[in-house]
Amino acid sequence: MIIKQILTIGLFSLGAFSINAQDDDNNLVDNPSFEVIDGKISKLKKLKKIAMAKGWDSPTAMKADLYSTKAKEIATAPDNANGREFPMDAQEGNYAGIVAYSYHNKEPRTYLQTELIGPLQKDVEYCVKYHVSLSDLSKYGVNNLGMYISKTPIEIETKEDVIFEKKKEVAKVVIPSNNEIQVTRYGFVPICGVFKATGKERFIIIGNFKNNKDTRYEKLKKKKDTPGTQIPKAYYYVDQVEVFILENPEDCDCNKKKENAGIGESVIYHKQFTSEDAFTLEQQIKFSTVYFDNMKSEIDPVMLADLDNLAKLMKENPDVKIELNAHSDKEEDAKASKQPDNENWQKLDEKRGEIVKAYLVEKGIDEGRISVKSHSSLRSASEGGSEIDKAKNRRVEVNMVK
Repeated sequence: MIIKQILTIGLFSLGAFSINAQDDDNNLVDNPSFEVIDGKISKLKKLKKIAMAKGWDSPTAMKADLYSTKAKEIATAPDNANGREFPMDAQEGNYAGIVAYSYHNKEPRTYLQTELIGPLQKDVEYCVKYHVSLSDLSKYGVNNLGMYISKTPIEIETKEDVIFEKKKEVAKVVIPSNNEIQVTRYGFVPICGVFKATGKERFIIIGNFKNNKDTRYEKLKKKKDTPGTQIPKAYYYVDQVEVFILENPEDCDCNKKKENAGIGESVIYHKQFTSEDAFTLEQQIKFSTVYFDNMKSEIDPVMLADLDNLAKLMKENPDVKIELNAHSDKEEDAKASKQPDNENWQKLDEKRGEIVKAYLVEKGIDEGRISVKSHSSLRSASEGGSEIDKAKNRRVEVNMVK
């Protein structure tokens, strides 16, 4: 029996996942998640970097990075030299990485550049948006993450920072209105703003365009459960880049707070099969446990592969019935009891069980084959006090009914 354990952590603030990506038809960014690759991603090497993603490159000789779950060695995901992160919307896929700041400018910054599908229209307002996750080995988090929008690309043959000081250039850089220091690790958060086009702009560049002296930073401690040594820079993973005509202001409100904002850091514990050899059907079903974020009942995208596999097993074995045993952890129960008016926090165990059932039914499984039992925090999977131990308790276990 071979099992790989995956740990993903997400800090939820300012509505990290409250804004959905635009439809591809509306997005002017081609290859927005770096999924389309020129060449074989399994052979991705450090020197090729971002240029392997179709349509993307860097404006200077210091190239941005590209990571993929299908790559080997340096460019791997979720684990790589800068930390651990899954692609934004799934367990498999790609994302980029840039240096936005280094201590005493010891390392040149990197940037992402691409040409839009078409030019922007004069006097039309656009929402520009991308998602970032500070690598968990970064020693610093910074503000001033922005998107420069231009009629022409930037082409610099040397390894240097792109710094704008002239008003005409600064006006083309879109920075969030709050311009907060971005310190969210283990989970992507949106960075966005509104840009009014002068017409014919068709290139975008993502990065930090301010001097170090004009960039605010926050020094961070490494999480005790994170392997590796901190790096003296602010290194951000980047995914899902969007530019679209702004029709509804709320579509570009990355500062909109969710009802669950302020719940702090959460950990998702996940087990995934790397081999199914010698697994009995009962064992495969049992290992379909779904784990949840702190104070959350929504299914995280990381869990969908296991649930899809469970649905497949049930379709292949139509006589099988399952029992979903839903749980919360003790801290969640305590928080919920202190805020009885917060409906989102009440009966998390029940909601988790029902949402897993609903997902399987949506996948074509008869609801008569699925029963749900709720246990709150009475049956802990782990009695430890670490974040990982708590994460093991926020779960829906799956058992085959004999």
